[in-house]
Amino acid sequence: MSEFVYFPIIKTRDGELRCFEHINDDDFSKILPIYELTKSRKTKKAPDGDIYRRMKQIAEIQKKRPFILDLSTNEKYINPQIEQLLSEHNGFKEWQYFLFDLHCDLNIIPMVHLYEDDDGNFEDVEEFVRSASARTNCLAVRLPYDLSDEEIEYYLTPITSNLNENCKLYVILDAEFVRKKAINDVVDTFLEACSGTESFADKIEDVVMLCSSFPSNVAQTGGEDIAGEFRICEEDIYQGISEEFPIKYGDYASINTEQIEMKGGTFVPRIDIASLDGKSFTYKRYRRNNGGYVRAAEHTVRDTTSYKPLGVWADEEIQAAANDNPSGISPAFWISVRMNYYIKSRILLRESDDSSF
Repeated sequence: MSEFVYFPIIKTRDGELRCFEHINDDDFSKILPIYELTKSRKTKKAPDGDIYRRMKQIAEIQKKRPFILDLSTNEKYINPQIEQLLSEHNGFKEWQYFLFDLHCDLNIIPMVHLYEDDDGNFEDVEEFVRSASARTNCLAVRLPYDLSDEEIEYYLTPITSNLNENCKLYVILDAEFVRKKAINDVVDTFLEACSGTESFADKIEDVVMLCSSFPSNVAQTGGEDIAGEFRICEEDIYQGISEEFPIKYGDYASINTEQIEMKGGTFVPRIDIASLDGKSFTYKRYRRNNGGYVRAAEHTVRDTTSYKPLGVWADEEIQAAANDNPSGISPAFWISVRMNYYIKSRILLRESDDSSF
């Protein structure tokens, strides 16, 4: 097993990357981020949005630290560059070139992309694994959490049987949005998938869970306009799986995965704070004509039962806003702040697990 206690997955959008720019070195040493590469914002020079700009941002954040690199397959976030990297031809040749030639100076753990041809063969996947695993110490694969144990074995076999003996595999089981599902059902479904990994234990570095239960509409979920609370269930799911299988904890770092579009100008300024037991959020929200982020921050700082500073960048931004000097007044900026506090709270939870053994 690796030393990492937390595996946050993010898309390479501005808000998420801003959060990661402000994680301190000590905390960063405990996490293995999973970046889902998306196109950058459109510019005149790059009307499709350039992925190399995103890679430059990742490089500045990660430096020599390891990270898992995946590619977004969501129509909204891909461009012709990403489609080219997803091409399975010649053992995912373009993806190999991107990883091992263009970005050989970065400590990338490549994601294996699964492609099954019409005859049920995985030849391009096998070729990729043989080549990539000879050039790096770890690979990763991301599978839906609701596959049966036989299906997990079916997809892991072509990878593990072609893995170089010095290379290990991270198996990431992704449940995506789980808010509307029963926690016990999610746990049981994860556990069946986990059992499908057991025969490959000697080839696997970690089995990692991923899910998100952050709601798309916070005020509606919390039921209060100005100040409220709502539960999240990532932690309960993790605890349920952990009782029966040595899973590693990962999530979407408090990002809702339903991809609901924000209409410009309709948002109410809001500050969200994760509870330190990992099971809920509190929020403060004030309309722009009623104090906006400044008033929300003042209220947050006053509410000492819900908000305890953790010595991170998010605390500085909340304090600055409470002092009538916010660094940002966009929802994307305050999502970065929420994520930054949330990530620290997850690290603290996992460290408290370790100390309780």
